[in-house]
Amino acid sequence: MGPRVSVVIPARNEEREIELCLQSLKEQRFRDFEVIVVDNGSTDATQAIARRYGCRVIAEPRPGASFARQRGFEAAQGELIASTDADTVVPPDWLELIVRSFDENPDQVGIYGKVLLRARRGFGQWLAEFLFTAFLRFNHLLGRPHFCGPNFAVRRAAFERSGGFKDGDLFYRASEDLQLSLKLKKEGYIRFHRRLVVYTSPRKLRGGSFRYMWENTKNYWAVTWLRRRR
Repeated sequence: MGPRVSVVIPARNEEREIELCLQSLKEQRFRDFEVIVVDNGSTDATQAIARRYGCRVIAEPRPGASFARQRGFEAAQGELIASTDADTVVPPDWLELIVRSFDENPDQVGIYGKVLLRARRGFGQWLAEFLFTAFLRFNHLLGRPHFCGPNFAVRRAAFERSGGFKDGDLFYRASEDLQLSLKLKKEGYIRFHRRLVVYTSPRKLRGGSFRYMWENTKNYWAVTWLRRRR
């Protein structure tokens, strides 16, 4: 019998970040889980670090988050699949909250929560702490669930029925997490959990907070409201 939960982490040249992520998973209070690191063409020590922590390492040579996440989710053995990123730290109760929520809600097919920044102050931290969290809650109320790669989980059976991070044979090029959540909405209940929080690195904001907001806003409108595949 396999583990209750599979945690999938896509990774490409993450030797500087992934150890913090894996250490946080090692400290989880819920213990019945496996960790799958999908190596997306790394040329550094990413694979070696993952194996040192006892992870299953799977290679996906095609570059891109959609390919890597799909490969990892398809390899998952758990009834539940949790997603996070190599530059993200999860609290000790992360998996515990996920499992408890699914156990309490038999019709639930997905869950997601807040994504905060590690060690960043100023506008970037305000953006994550208040604006983005309010954005997630508002969209949830509108019936538009918005998975974020570092912090969501699904029932494996529902994921398989949905087709995952692709439409037929065409993989999503952007916002693969969001597009999955919109598809899974048709499969059952998706919960936004206020206490489900992770802490990710601020590197996504290196090009500037406003630029990051603009790029993600364009993808959001195209996918969520114009129903365009990206």
